[in-house]
Amino acid sequence: MIKIATFILFLSVSVQIYAQETGYQKNLEFATGLFITQPELPDSVLLKLVPDSHEEFRLLYGTTYPGNKMQSTGFFYDVTQQIFDKVIIGKNEQFYYPCIQLASFADGEFGESFVDNLEIIIALDINKFCTTIRGKEFAEHNPVKYFAEQYDCK
Repeated sequence: MIKIATFILFLSVSVQIYAQETGYQKNLEFATGLFITQPELPDSVLLKLVPDSHEEFRLLYGTTYPGNKMQSTGFFYDVTQQIFDKVIIGKNEQFYYPCIQLASFADGEFGESFVDNLEIIIALDINKFCTTIRGKEFAEHNPVKYFAEQYDCK
């Protein structure tokens, strides 16, 4: 009986994980298709591209890999900058939290631009930055952690 319950629980968790990944993949596929005809993506599409996990970020960054249909389009760089610009240029509050979350994935060749964007966002309102990251898991990851310490966010 315990083995059956454990197996059912395992299947349930596996299906939930697969469904989450599939949902992000579907959002990404929709966005890449739209990007080809309309490079400035609507807010609703951009918000769904902000990854919640490293697995989702790998899917997004995977659009830069050789062999990916989006590799030569600049999709990754364009859409991530569009997301940051929603706060930096557009002052769109709906994107404030997602921008900081996106910046928490800064690494490698794109890391510097993510950090530069994060610095601009923080400079707009340091207190808002500190309040926004309080208690969030991604606040424990650089570069967000670095700036939280620099600005003594508590």
